[in-house]
Amino acid sequence: MLDPASLLEGLTPPQRQAVQHTEGPLLVLAAAGSGKTRVITRRIAYLIANGVPPWSILAVTFTNKAAGEMRERVMKLLSPDGAETKLSRGLTVTTFHALCARLLRREAEAAGLKPEFTIYDTGDQSAVVKRAVSDLQ
Repeated sequence: MLDPASLLEGLTPPQRQAVQHTEGPLLVLAAAGSGKTRVITRRIAYLIANGVPPWSILAVTFTNKAAGEMRERVMKLLSPDGAETKLSRGLTVTTFHALCARLLRREAEAAGLKPEFTIYDTGDQSAVVKRAVSDLQ
């Protein structure tokens, strides 16, 4: 069983306060290198250790690298070997873009899209325009 008190070790008072905030959403804004990821990952583990179902937790960040690092750290806090367990099943740690794409696929029909739609990056867009111009001579 995960001990909530152990998740508070080594944190500053403001970090501890953020980790222990269990009612409603929490926005963590701080300078680079100040321990934001540590606070967020420990807060997620703290919530789960205090009975919050993992499938009701959403952690959103900007980059795939940050989301992967957060996911990895949470898994290590919840399971010594970092493997997915009952404690982590359904937990969502993702990027804004991935979350929006997931929601669009789920609600594609309501948005007038097919669920298997494709999102084009800049290179894909350029290639389609070049192909269209070439096809139209």
